Amino acid sequence: MEYFSKDHINDVTIVRFRFKEISIDQREELKMELDELLKTHHDKYVFNVAQIGFFTSLMIATTLFFAKELTKKDGEIKLCSLSDEAMDVLRLTRLDRVFEAYATEQEAVESFQG
Repeated sequence: MEYFSKDHINDVTIVRFRFKEISIDQREELKMELDELLKTHHDKYVFNVAQIGFFTSLMIATTLFFAKELTKKDGEIKLCSLSDEAMDVLRLTRLDRVFEAYATEQEAVESFQG
């Protein structure tokens, strides 16, 4: 299963997730696909999570893992298109202090320029 599509705008990689939620087994597959992204020389990422119904602990853990590994490469990740429920989860877990979140992809991409 392909868990996301990717695109590039200038020097920013957009990752658009294609699922509503994932199981533990699927998380491992997703993690392997994201590991492949970490092997590239890209260091600016926007995760578009519009398709994700609810930001579960599995998705939070996967996103945190990616962010941690990306930070080792002096990279940065930003989130966009979160549902109200996903934003609530970020606030409750205080991850809104870790991840910058934007309403749209365009806003997230432009935030790298400023």
